[in-house]
Amino acid sequence: MVFAHKIVWITDLHQTVSGQVEGVNSRGRLEQVIEQINRDHPDALCCVASGDLCDKGDIEEYQALARTVGALTVPFVPMIGNHDSRDNLLAALPPVDPLAGYYQFRVDLAGGLTLLCLDTHLPGSDAGQMDQARLDWLADQLRQTVDRRVLVFAHHPPGPLGLGLLDDMPLLDHEPFVALLAAAPQVEHLCCGHVHRPVSGVIGGVPFTTLRSIAHQTRPPQSLRTWDDFVATDERPQYGVILIGADRVVIQSIDIESPV
Repeated sequence: MVFAHKIVWITDLHQTVSGQVEGVNSRGRLEQVIEQINRDHPDALCCVASGDLCDKGDIEEYQALARTVGALTVPFVPMIGNHDSRDNLLAALPPVDPLAGYYQFRVDLAGGLTLLCLDTHLPGSDAGQMDQARLDWLADQLRQTVDRRVLVFAHHPPGPLGLGLLDDMPLLDHEPFVALLAAAPQVEHLCCGHVHRPVSGVIGGVPFTTLRSIAHQTRPPQSLRTWDDFVATDERPQYGVILIGADRVVIQSIDIESPV
């Protein structure tokens, strides 16, 4: 078999109490994704959700999210984004062995595979941050995983991606973060959310990928002039399937057909 492991990846769920956000049925779309994951990918090791789990970060939103993802038949690995509340998320969906005071943690999977799930949340800002405590934790984890294969997940991409207004809210002061990953050959890919657009490339020698949101999509930079007149594009929601083989990591982006 070429691929020994599979991970499902979703991002920017933007769940609300009403189930609606930016004119779309975000809860219904998440339910569609969960149905598709359960049907087509029951062999996945887990489902990673790379931040913006909820739209406002209210505790009621996390309670509604927990009820919805309870239908998943694979383990759910939630992460924090700029729309989330760290305190409410820690209370509602606490991770295993997180960095103290942060929603940052490590997941070891079968076959020598490790996921490093980072907390880039900067309270009061749509931009992200990796302060010294988070960078030190990351550096320590990279020292511990030199004999493993590592995928890194972060909500904010490290620096501008040529996406117009979205480039005004990246991971701030991202150079030390990128330098840590670039110096760790076991890091095979960086998976980011936040931008609600499919983008791939290399930053500082580190390959990265972003996906469309489970909920609503941002327009291409040529169409997105100001946030005051933002209207979500009608592109389909999307999830990723990460396939890991002995000599490769492949990320397939899969659209949800006929989204509600």
